[in-house]
Amino acid sequence: MLKYPRTPYWLFSPTLPKGDDTIADPERFTGTPVVVTEKLDGGNTLLHRGDVYGRSVSSPSAAKWMAMVRKHHAWKVTEPDVFLYGEDIYGVHSIEYDPVPESETFYAFALRFSDGSFSSFRALVEYAGAREIPVVPVLYEGIFGSVQELRDFVSRAHTAPSALGGAREGVVIRLARAFPSKEFHLNVCKSVRQGHVQSDEHWSKHWRSCRIARG
Repeated sequence: MLKYPRTPYWLFSPTLPKGDDTIADPERFTGTPVVVTEKLDGGNTLLHRGDVYGRSVSSPSAAKWMAMVRKHHAWKVTEPDVFLYGEDIYGVHSIEYDPVPESETFYAFALRFSDGSFSSFRALVEYAGAREIPVVPVLYEGIFGSVQELRDFVSRAHTAPSALGGAREGVVIRLARAFPSKEFHLNVCKSVRQGHVQSDEHWSKHWRSCRIARG
């Protein structure tokens, strides 16, 4: 099983790691096509061969907070060489979003293959779209001419509310093209809000579901 790698931090993130997390080189994200997406506050979830996996990919998870993604989307990802990663917001973490339909509690953010390579963002959108699986909100697609231009964009993005309503956890910046897993730390980074909770061990003890839109 292919566990999702630890995501490096954007150098100018309002919250930076306390441990040995990698800090990304900001120059890597200028002068080349990139995609900036919203970082949702949920559980990192893997869909593979019809099953759902949580932070541990040693075996499928039967956790109650994965009920909606199991019901609506896991069975759509059946190929043995495909790994679809996403954010599951059914279990409330630190941010509670506006009500969403049952089928919109999971948002895909990466598509990976058994050889370890990550697909382009466009390929992710096409794969998920063909299966009616939501994708994380896209804030920008294009080229930034300088680090300062990208830094200003990320700073503005942090002041805006989430596309799902409520506060915004942060943003993720990635190269738009496909790349091998060994280059993940060079091509993806995250910027998270001030006060970002870096451990999620607390929320599952007394978990509650997000608000589900009715009708």
